[in-house]
Amino acid sequence: MKIRNVAFVAAFVGLMAFSQAALASGFFIQEFSAAGLGQGMALVASGSRPASQYQNVANLSFMEGLWLEATATTYFFDGGFENTSGDFTSITNAPQVVPTFFASYRINDWLAVGFAEFTAFGLSMSWPKDWEGRHLSYSSGLQTFTLNPNISFGPFKGFAVGVGFNAMYGAIDIKRGLTLGMNPPGDTASNSVHLHASAWGFGANVGVMYQPSEQARIGLAYRSGIKISTKTGKMDYDVNEAFSARFPDQTFEADINLPHIIMAGMRYWPIKDLSLELDLHWVQWSSYDELNFKMSKGLGLGPDARQMTLTERKDYHDSIQLRFGIEYKFLRDIMALRLGFVWDQNPVPDKSVDPMLPDSDRLMGAIGLGAIYKGFVIDIGYMPVFGLKRKVTLESGAPMAGTYSLMAHDLSVTLGYHWGGPKKKVQDPEVMPE
Repeated sequence: MKIRNVAFVAAFVGLMAFSQAALASGFFIQEFSAAGLGQGMALVASGSRPASQYQNVANLSFMEGLWLEATATTYFFDGGFENTSGDFTSITNAPQVVPTFFASYRINDWLAVGFAEFTAFGLSMSWPKDWEGRHLSYSSGLQTFTLNPNISFGPFKGFAVGVGFNAMYGAIDIKRGLTLGMNPPGDTASNSVHLHASAWGFGANVGVMYQPSEQARIGLAYRSGIKISTKTGKMDYDVNEAFSARFPDQTFEADINLPHIIMAGMRYWPIKDLSLELDLHWVQWSSYDELNFKMSKGLGLGPDARQMTLTERKDYHDSIQLRFGIEYKFLRDIMALRLGFVWDQNPVPDKSVDPMLPDSDRLMGAIGLGAIYKGFVIDIGYMPVFGLKRKVTLESGAPMAGTYSLMAHDLSVTLGYHWGGPKKKVQDPEVMPE
């Protein structure tokens, strides 16, 4: 009997996050502010709001004064799985809320600092407990939060450079059914396994910015991959008495390497109140190639044999995201209208597509509206996420043949405060930094 009960990573990387709204690119989240969401998170060269320090820490050098912003993004999901007989099963996800907090302060003409708390990998996927794919997953969830202090120097002759440190905490929770046949009379075991674990990982981020003219900025940034390791993960089995010796509750060890991310972008102001940005993100998901689980007690294979290690091949490939954003300010810069578009390439091969992460290429449009009045900030942004239908076959190595479909609606609300600080407005395109 082949027991595929070890999807620790599948949940931990968000298997690439819906994230965002959770689709491999799924569990990978970047909707950190309503102002950014409205522009499709095309912020590598924006230099205007504190949440953009995630895309490029050097953005801090182009913001004035003190910024404090808190955001809540709610994800609504719709979709499911259609098998080869045409039977459709809907996902059962409830709406999920992800909070973030960003702060920045420009200390003087050449030094700025920032702090971020965000979830870059998260969300969950739920199916009916009795559905046909319960042996692969009927509940999978990932929760992370990252603490990210940053510092930026400049601009000097239009150049700025910044660096930051990342401490990420993650917790996963996965439930899978086991195909162990009918229970004996009176035995109420669910014949399932519950995997849960938590761990810390650490990384860094760097960024540079150059403003060659009053109308343009160019940014380049890098966020390092983070290795998440657990030595205290738990496998809790609920199986009928006949199988209890083969599947004992136990601990496990596992590692996962979250991807390196390289981001480049250019922002252009054709007129003072209108800006456009085009970004390219390269997400190096190829680091997610294989999962190895070392078990403390193992799984019984026979009277005198136990399997102590479980391995799952994932073989993700690198992917790219194209992001385009527009921001138009009006009513003396009190109000702002934002539009955005995103194309997100799927990194998951057919053989690795399963109910925990039915990933596919995604198309996203975005719209947002915001206001700043007497220092107080309010923004709202909305982005529908269209996952293209993904059909997989047993011949390709997929564990279940059929067609996955998924759509998400991302709604962000930001509240904040801005104290203007020095009168020199280095973020305005008509003012060149010295």
